[in-house]
Amino acid sequence: MLACTETVTLVHPVRGDDGDAYRCTVICGASWYRKAVITLSGDGARPVPVCRVRIPAENMPEGVSPAEGDYLVRGELEEVRRAPADFSGREYVLLTVVGDNRRGRLPHWSLSGGAR
Repeated sequence: MLACTETVTLVHPVRGDDGDAYRCTVICGASWYRKAVITLSGDGARPVPVCRVRIPAENMPEGVSPAEGDYLVRGELEEVRRAPADFSGREYVLLTVVGDNRRGRLPHWSLSGGAR
């Protein structure tokens, strides 16, 4: 897969009785593509940033599967205490679509959502 040069951190919320905790997984070798799409609302048309990230299957750590509601942050994070407040100054995506394309000639994960 071309242009898989980015390091990203998958931030998975773990809900518990004591509140939310976050598990961070650093992934090397992802493709990060951001663009604006036009959406219609009651106020008219407006641009909305969206991001699509592709991660080759061999770059995803063993036992890790992204899910809707996870965050994907551009760059490396060691720890998150409050998401998304801890992402200030970084590009990140709240995942709304997770595609498992691990079959075929180019096995990969296709992740997308609203860019922030």
